[in-house]
Amino acid sequence: MFDQLQLRSIVEKDPRYRLSAYYYVLETLDFARSQLGMGCSTGHLPTRQRPGDEEKDEPDSNLQHISGAELCEALRIRARWMFGYMAKTVFNQWGVYTTDDFGEIIFNMVDAGKVRTAPGDKKEDFIGVYDFQKAFCDTFTFPMESKS
Repeated sequence: MFDQLQLRSIVEKDPRYRLSAYYYVLETLDFARSQLGMGCSTGHLPTRQRPGDEEKDEPDSNLQHISGAELCEALRIRARWMFGYMAKTVFNQWGVYTTDDFGEIIFNMVDAGKVRTAPGDKKEDFIGVYDFQKAFCDTFTFPMESKS
């Protein structure tokens, strides 16, 4: 999908966000489809391209739009799973402090011609979707260990 040089050029144009943030958002788009079933027009999950296949210019017929709010939810779910209580800290290290920043990242990739949007999509779709403190810290619970 993206090679490292393409992402680095985006980071050079907008250095607010670390390269890791772009990779995380791209990987979460795939996660939203493959693991959460977002954006699938049928009950079947989309097939992945084989390594070395040329990127398709036409949209995959199995894929539908993932809204800004849906993507933010997928980013939240995956972050809690991957980073646990440290999710907010990891995002902050990458320059990401609010869901607004996810919109900036997506639209930086759109401007570079690397991600497509649906008609009507805008950065504002990402504004204030959730509060990081509440989503990653206040509502986080540690699993109870069972004593044997």
